[in-house]
Amino acid sequence: MAKAGRGADQYMLRLPDGLRDRIKAYAERMGTSINSEIVRVLEERFPEQWPIDNRLDELAKMLSILGAGTEDRRLDEFMQKVEETVEGIISGRVTGVDPYARDAVIDMWSGYKTRESEAALEEEQDAQMDHTEEELEAHRITGRFEKYAVPPPKKPDPVRDEIHLMQVLPPRALAELAEKLGEGDLEAAAKVVLNMPKEKIQERIRFLQLPVEEQYRRRGEEPPVQRFGLDNPFPSDEEG
Repeated sequence: MAKAGRGADQYMLRLPDGLRDRIKAYAERMGTSINSEIVRVLEERFPEQWPIDNRLDELAKMLSILGAGTEDRRLDEFMQKVEETVEGIISGRVTGVDPYARDAVIDMWSGYKTRESEAALEEEQDAQMDHTEEELEAHRITGRFEKYAVPPPKKPDPVRDEIHLMQVLPPRALAELAEKLGEGDLEAAAKVVLNMPKEKIQERIRFLQLPVEEQYRRRGEEPPVQRFGLDNPFPSDEEG
């Protein structure tokens, strides 16, 4: 960015009340001046445009330097200027470009960016395959794949954690509970609940919290290729 010296253009600028004080406080904290901060912001908002011939000449000079053999740093700078030039053609910062050529550049650059995004997405998905759900959740929160001896509590997942009463309660007890609730006899319904076999219910709940494949394995069955619902994994005969 070119600095404004004594011979630079001058303009009397009127600032709203309080704005000069805010700029001054920031400039003092950064060790600069009010003028340099104003110029820096204006340069960002009103960037200098590049004639296409000058820009191509600059790229050609850099390419010749690279051809003579230099450090990799120059290659990074060259690639950065190529990208700046292409984006400048698209945005209008680079002037003197034929409209048809500009349209062609826009189409090519759009396709390149799409492919670049797809490649980045595939790379991210491949990287996630190597991490557990707990690590991915830690990365979502902290940006790091952290692992803990004592895992943090899991967030409730209504879809994954959904367990219906008919899947865990013995059929006879479930029918009796439904009957008492249907009659509005809450006291009798409470007694039905109190008399239910707690250990058997807890065993059923633990079973339903296992992965579906593990449930089928424990039952000695092959999981189907496609299944639209999970049946009660326990026998449906009457249990007390």
